[in-house]
Amino acid sequence: MRVDSRVGIGMVAPDLSVETEGGRRVSLAEFRGRPVVLAFVPRQWDPWRTHQLAHFQRLARELTIPLFGDLDPDSAIAASYGVRGEWAVFLVDAAGTIVWRQNGAGSPVPRLEDLASSLTSSLANSLANSPARAAPPHPGTPPTRREFLTAALAAACVLALRPLVARAESVTRSAVSPGLATKRSLSVTLTINGRPMSLDLEPRVTLLDALREYAGLTGTKKGCDHGQCGACTVHINGRRQLSCLTFAVMHQHDAITTVEGLADGAALHPMQAAFVAHDGFQCGYCTPGQLMSATALLHEPCGPSDADVKECMSGNLCRCGAYPGIVAAIQSVRASARG
Repeated sequence: MRVDSRVGIGMVAPDLSVETEGGRRVSLAEFRGRPVVLAFVPRQWDPWRTHQLAHFQRLARELTIPLFGDLDPDSAIAASYGVRGEWAVFLVDAAGTIVWRQNGAGSPVPRLEDLASSLTSSLANSLANSPARAAPPHPGTPPTRREFLTAALAAACVLALRPLVARAESVTRSAVSPGLATKRSLSVTLTINGRPMSLDLEPRVTLLDALREYAGLTGTKKGCDHGQCGACTVHINGRRQLSCLTFAVMHQHDAITTVEGLADGAALHPMQAAFVAHDGFQCGYCTPGQLMSATALLHEPCGPSDADVKECMSGNLCRCGAYPGIVAAIQSVRASARG
């Protein structure tokens, strides 16, 4: 990670002014006397990872710390902090001094547990390594206001973040680092695309996350994560199912097929070839889910008309609007099967 020395720890945070949703302008100077967190979040952040920012905002609310949580890394404010074009997080103490920062150009935005762990250790170390007052000139001299505020902030953050860090550590991906498996993990064997795969999973891990984050099969997409868009559709025992709405541990004895399992080696599945021939996609993000629903439709009771196909495919959304090509591709495969 790159650290810009122009605005570093121990320096006074440059003032900034942002407009709230209500149209009121708020400046950093208004929060003197209270610690503040500044978060510069890239606009190109992956849509399915925006929940990390929501968790960080919740963390700030639990600590009753004001949060400027959606600052533009390409703005003049970011330039004044020396972090233009990159993500960055700053902790400004009650006196307006930067006491912690983390940033990096070109590197991914840190996860909640990384932020919590770094923040906790940083504040704990700063408290432990602060200049000692073991021999005050006058016995009984009270701590200064700055020392008191720094100690109080460090103690509050450490106490509040400890349970969050503990929860974060419990969801460590043991498939990537088996030595980090927690006691609550279960050994689960999933049959994916005809091959058994053993994974150490927590009971709460969805099938979607198990496929993407543990098995490394990223063809299945995470769109809404609420069962509304169909991007995560897979086949379970030949029937289509939304993988974001089911837990992986429930499918130990099931046959799971993902979009990676449709093709036979280099030979595309007829539905995949039809999607190419009829231009059934644009950006391609929803295409894996569309393909899985379309191939399942071939074995489902569905009327012969285009309207029937649209009804059977209504659970899969395409933001690009490639529906005519999708319907045409499905009808061509159905026609070939009838012929």
